[in-house]
Amino acid sequence: MSSNTRVVLREYAPEGVHSPDCFTVDHSQPIPDIKTLAKGQVLVHVSALSVDPHQRIFISPPPEKPTIKSAFRYPLGQPIFGIGVGTVAASKSTEFAVGDKVRSEGMPWQAYAILGEDQLIKLPASEGALSDHVGVYGMAAFTAYLSTVYAGKPKEGETILISAASGAVGQVAVQLAKARGLRVVGMAGSDDKVEHVKSLGADAVINYKTCGDLNAAIVEAAPEGIDIYFDNVGGEILDTALLSLNSLARVVLCGSMSTYGAAQSKLRGVLNLPSIIVKQVTLQCIYYLPHYGTQRETDFLQEMVRLVEQGKMQFRVDERIGLESAPQALADLFAGKNFGKLIVKA
Repeated sequence: MSSNTRVVLREYAPEGVHSPDCFTVDHSQPIPDIKTLAKGQVLVHVSALSVDPHQRIFISPPPEKPTIKSAFRYPLGQPIFGIGVGTVAASKSTEFAVGDKVRSEGMPWQAYAILGEDQLIKLPASEGALSDHVGVYGMAAFTAYLSTVYAGKPKEGETILISAASGAVGQVAVQLAKARGLRVVGMAGSDDKVEHVKSLGADAVINYKTCGDLNAAIVEAAPEGIDIYFDNVGGEILDTALLSLNSLARVVLCGSMSTYGAAQSKLRGVLNLPSIIVKQVTLQCIYYLPHYGTQRETDFLQEMVRLVEQGKMQFRVDERIGLESAPQALADLFAGKNFGKLIVKA
């Protein structure tokens, strides 16, 4: 009987360490069959998994004194999970049939997974490859749409600054902003990523690792100030960007990648908040999940499908093959070794 490959969390990752060594790729269990399913359950053949920054939080050691507000942690000895897509291989659900294409926000990192029907969303057969639903039509692109269009409230002629502009979210935000007539300033961490962001249409791009004085670089790239700051990284970059905001600017807080899994001793608070009070700046956090199933998701999919079909949306994917590559893929995400949206093809 064939084995069910699983990516199991062996131990929690120490603070400040991004390594694949906390995982084990396990082949000890067989692939489940329909006899193991309870009523309402579905067996999914996993096709593609999204590798995302927030997963680093979930493999960090739990706090010594947990509180009701402590972040979730993946349990040791079990496969981790995240956003994924696959095909129904067996079903005891009246909602899903064999062959249906599905997405789950809690897809285990394994070849075959048993999930309840309430954990799955049936995907349309017409919108590109199955992996596109963790790519150009997936969470990262939806987050870019919500942040740029909904929270950013862009007006033609304004200037937007986007951190991590070559990443899964940032690359879409650049193009959506340009489509709405904004002047786009991006930030990226290598020369090839800078060139890629320019190819997406950005008017100026800062290599934050080599520019020296980041505040001076932002001022040079956006001499008339920033109307929208789209933050994906937090930390010092967020703090510096606050200095260049115009009155009534909007700051969209989407992620804090620089702090995920970082040693507590190396974290710093945001020091420049006083500079934005008199400017009446709006800060808004964006989390995609509450927007699923809303008109905003419908609008997002309609626009993205149209842009893709017209050849007006570039979406770079960093695709890794096989579940065995998944632990290294997550480590590479935090080492900046990925280029584009990181996906593991199971």
